[in-house]
Amino acid sequence: MTRKNGKNIFFSIIDWINEIVGRICFIFLVVAGIILVYEVLVRYILRIPTIWEIESSIYLIMFVTLVGAGYGLKHGSHINIELVIRLLPPKVRHRLLIVGSILSLIFVIVVAWKGLIMWWDAYRLGWRSGTLWNPPLAIPYAFIPLGMILLALQYIVYITELILKKPEEVVKELPPEAKAAY
Repeated sequence: MTRKNGKNIFFSIIDWINEIVGRICFIFLVVAGIILVYEVLVRYILRIPTIWEIESSIYLIMFVTLVGAGYGLKHGSHINIELVIRLLPPKVRHRLLIVGSILSLIFVIVVAWKGLIMWWDAYRLGWRSGTLWNPPLAIPYAFIPLGMILLALQYIVYITELILKKPEEVVKELPPEAKAAY
């Protein structure tokens, strides 16, 4: 089933979810920054010890990093090593992009699976951080499978779109600074 823009509805939903997650990640990043500024003011200027600020900001940044990975893939924000790939013809480049993305998808699925096992152990056994604040570790551990599932879904969209495009179309869609390299 496709939409008017020709995109599969399932793929459009994945894109939409990762867009929403990207906005949530932006908010969490701002909140983490505010918490860290608060930590500095309270601890070093007012000399009042704190117990939750650093750990909570770390968890927020973990969320942004792990759960926001699909958003990053959707917008081409992931780091690419293109030194050798730039020298290859478009068809070879296209195939390498597909193969590399499939290998990345496999890796992401393995990390999601292992992360799910780790989260379940933390939840089932009641693991806690061991700090004075001592939050349950099941919360930050949940970010691993959640983020990797969203990233895997976005990889499926990306790989499918790569397969359906001609090699020349893939180069045309690159940002201007990347096109200059080709």
